[in-house]
Amino acid sequence: MQNKKKKRKRKKKSLIRRFFKILFSILTIYFVGVACFFVYAFMTSDPKNNNGDATFVDKVVDKVTPQAPERTLVLVACTDEGEGRTDGIMLADYNSINNQISLVSIPRDTKVSIPPDMWEVMVQNYPEIKYDDPSFKKINAIPNYGKDRGMEFLQKYLEDLLDVKINYYVHFNFEGFRYIVDSVGGIEFDVPQRMYYSDPTQDLYIDLKPGLQHLDGNKSEQLLRFRSYPQGDLKRVEVQQAYLKEFFKKVVSVESIISNPKAYFTTLTQYVDTNFTINDGLKYLGEIKELDVNNTQSYTLPNTTETISGVSFVIVDEQQAKDFAYEVFKKPTVKPEDIVYVDSFDKSIQVLNGSYTKGIAGKTKEILENNGYIVGNIGDSPEAKSKETKIYVSEIGQGNDLQQFFTNSKIMVNPNKVSEFGYDITIVVGTDDELKDISTQITEESSQ
Repeated sequence: MQNKKKKRKRKKKSLIRRFFKILFSILTIYFVGVACFFVYAFMTSDPKNNNGDATFVDKVVDKVTPQAPERTLVLVACTDEGEGRTDGIMLADYNSINNQISLVSIPRDTKVSIPPDMWEVMVQNYPEIKYDDPSFKKINAIPNYGKDRGMEFLQKYLEDLLDVKINYYVHFNFEGFRYIVDSVGGIEFDVPQRMYYSDPTQDLYIDLKPGLQHLDGNKSEQLLRFRSYPQGDLKRVEVQQAYLKEFFKKVVSVESIISNPKAYFTTLTQYVDTNFTINDGLKYLGEIKELDVNNTQSYTLPNTTETISGVSFVIVDEQQAKDFAYEVFKKPTVKPEDIVYVDSFDKSIQVLNGSYTKGIAGKTKEILENNGYIVGNIGDSPEAKSKETKIYVSEIGQGNDLQQFFTNSKIMVNPNKVSEFGYDITIVVGTDDELKDISTQITEESSQ
């Protein structure tokens, strides 16, 4: 009798468990289906209905999804799965105000001085490098030597170098890259030159002919890993940027995402190491629809090349790198119609000679004062030489009237730099600029 009662109780519990399992499965399928419907409807619907009002789906998405910040900076690194070497390092900035993507390539041969705390961990990972000089390394060594903390170290190094905050990192290998390229049907790209290279030790075979062609995952990898350009590694970066622009155009398209969600899920779960979460992804759900990949700007971190002790390096000036990063990643976004332009007649101005021409700062001071401006100081610039004249101001809309005196100038909106200089406006005259003495022209116009 007791055994029968126990069997009945077990049977009841089993039935209850089965009931809740079935109920849970049905609810899961239902909610996933509803979520997929909203994602699909949002991606494919027009932003406004015929009356110009927001659609029902848009209203729902606006209510339930968090909003993307004005700027999002992502570190992207691709590693050779065979030897663990980092073949590509890039920073991708998304500006949600103007829906613009800025890609900045970091040359893999960039010379770095690895900080002591990082170097200590790297030596623990690779004891054979104990007697190496940590100030004589290339940046692509950081993810490799850092192992599990490699991306953390690379992120920290770039944050310090550029004075920026990197929000996310994405680290993947070429196996994952080949998979996603094949999943979206390949990429159309104009190969710039004949590419041939063979290295059995790396299991690397490159054989591409020049011209517009369809590149699958394998051929895309060949393109990105080819290095034998007459112009050196910087040409390689240029070709990589051009390819990645076409790659992003295909991969983030609504058609690719909707037609092959499984491939994206597999790529993210199997081939990518990232701190980007599903909750983070919700912030950008509404941005994908507005994203125009053609509105992508590509840059390379300003640099020079130098051979030191027989080793070829890319050299980055730290101050120049920080100025560049401010312009690309941190400069406040203002729509053209919202800019209020002000003249510089009541501003304190400093002129620094950043060219090779002696006396150019004094000549600039003379011309500006003849036209009614107040120049409080002249001197030599301690910064690295630049071809263009840089006019440092603290707000957008300032300093534009000073550009009329130069043939090759650029406004640099950088409040921190302005504060360091100690003047409202600082002009650093460039090496390829020529002054325009327009005082005579202004006098004649004012007398008419």
